Amino acid sequence: MIRTALEFIKKELEAYMVEREQDLAHYGPGNIVDLKPLMTAGGTLNIDEATHISIMLVGVEEERREGKRPYFVPVPTDNKKFYQLNAPVELELSVLFAAHNKFYETALRDLSDVVSFFQSNSVFDEQKYPSLNASVTMPANRPWQLIERLSFRLMNMSFEQQNNLWGMLGAKYLPYVVYKISMLTVFETRGKDKTAGIDEIHFKEN
Repeated sequence: MIRTALEFIKKELEAYMVEREQDLAHYGPGNIVDLKPLMTAGGTLNIDEATHISIMLVGVEEERREGKRPYFVPVPTDNKKFYQLNAPVELELSVLFAAHNKFYETALRDLSDVVSFFQSNSVFDEQKYPSLNASVTMPANRPWQLIERLSFRLMNMSFEQQNNLWGMLGAKYLPYVVYKISMLTVFETRGKDKTAGIDEIHFKEN
């Protein structure tokens, strides 16, 4: 699911930048946006100088809210009974977009393109973007990889937080922004205990 979301954003952002900078020859499909860490596991820089933007996951948090309830699914052999499953986990991702073109002025323009992209596209759903789950090759057998909606907001960071971030990454500072991605729901439908079904479901309204 996390992979599905970031692969979709990589594809859409690249298409946006190709269209926005179409008068420039070095902005073409396949050579603008990378989805990979800035540093390798061995500590060496992991940037392709031929590209412009690197996307990297830098944090995962759970969105906690009141009123979450267990989830019920019909028993395959008896639709009048239900299995009780744990409530889904709603994730919020922190995603780094770093501009690393060798020409600093170009990197700043690329960063502006990233901000413009999310300013005009702060929410993505399957109705408006049918390709949202295009990278999922077997959705029938892997429903947990599918996503319904993504919401983006720019994350404001103090100088101390920025210093901690780049220290954690082990890289030198690059022009960048971090966006929070919400509405990634992780839901395991293969419950461990499905020995007994529930005959009735009662909800009490607050």
